[in-house]
Amino acid sequence: MKKNSVGVEDKLKHKAVQYINIEDLELDVENPRFGEDSSSSDTQVDVLNNIVKNYGVTDVISSIAVNGYFSAEPMVVRKNNNKKFTVMEGNRRLAACLILKNDDRARDQVNLHQQYIDKYNSHGCPKIDPVPAIVFEDDDGVDKKSLISYLGVRHIVSTKDWDSYAKAAWISRTIKEGDMSVSDISTMIGDRNSTIKRLLSGYNFIKQMESAGKYNKDDSVKKGRGSNTSYPFSWVYTLLSYKSIQDFVGLSDNPTDPNPIDEKKLDNAKLLMTAMFGNKNKGQNSQVKDSRNLGVLAEIVASPEKVILLKQGKDVEDINDLTQPIGDRLTSLMLEIRSKLDECLTRVGREDLPMQDAIQLNIYLEQISKQFRSFRVSINEAITGSDSEGF
Repeated sequence: MKKNSVGVEDKLKHKAVQYINIEDLELDVENPRFGEDSSSSDTQVDVLNNIVKNYGVTDVISSIAVNGYFSAEPMVVRKNNNKKFTVMEGNRRLAACLILKNDDRARDQVNLHQQYIDKYNSHGCPKIDPVPAIVFEDDDGVDKKSLISYLGVRHIVSTKDWDSYAKAAWISRTIKEGDMSVSDISTMIGDRNSTIKRLLSGYNFIKQMESAGKYNKDDSVKKGRGSNTSYPFSWVYTLLSYKSIQDFVGLSDNPTDPNPIDEKKLDNAKLLMTAMFGNKNKGQNSQVKDSRNLGVLAEIVASPEKVILLKQGKDVEDINDLTQPIGDRLTSLMLEIRSKLDECLTRVGREDLPMQDAIQLNIYLEQISKQFRSFRVSINEAITGSDSEGF
């Protein structure tokens, strides 16, 4: 793979720059950095809207509006069979040009960026069409796979970090189309093999769930960020790192397996997704408050009794409390009570307490005293094996 990358880089340096009309350039609908908000069925309008929404074009469009397109930064494009050119590098720049040119593909963005269009016109419409580009064609000796791999690596190691979902999508696409292994990718982008495997397993897990109709991202109550706002992707690959979870869903040991879940255990995987992210369609909230509870969820699936409670919709913390051995749970509660009482004693000893508050607190103390007497009786019975009285 290294030879392919060197070949692409060498050809980029020596290829002549061509000038291509904007109308012949197409935004890349399969760019993995666009994340969950894009799909291969998206139109050019969809892709442009996604770029503006998630990545912004303000910095690019403000410069181009005044200075025109900077010829020293040619786009990298791939010639298609329909005689159009897909932009492999420079999608934000193309989006900015389309807005300034009032291209139909930018129809949803024209009003939002009218100030830049006005600036562009007031500066005499600096040249932005045609734009400089380095063109790759089928007979260049650089196939689509190598180009995808090379440009993807260039973007990932750029100064602007990719989030985990975008990186996972690129890894998946590159392994499928770019003839690269996990080890190749690890070497190219500087991430450890284990990190890449975790991202890839999580991505393939989600995609299998979606294709099997077991998960719909639009139903998620928990929201994510970055290129995937539908759900927190980091939760998925973090949860899959637990052995009990891997067994629960029959997870494949091969991170490149596009269907890593045992088909017989897809419903188990669905249970996990609902527990983590909830289901808006069914009015079910997330049963996991935050990522720190993922370990608790992993413990729960190892117990058939606890799984029943999970299916009933109980929160993982509640399940953990309900199923904790009685001695451990009561000890934990008593220590918590003692800590609260210590705080009460400290506050009342150093601050003046209003009479009305003291009267109300005295009522509470009478109630609590009765509860403690009853609790003490039960504890004494456990000690002696017979009824005992006293506090």
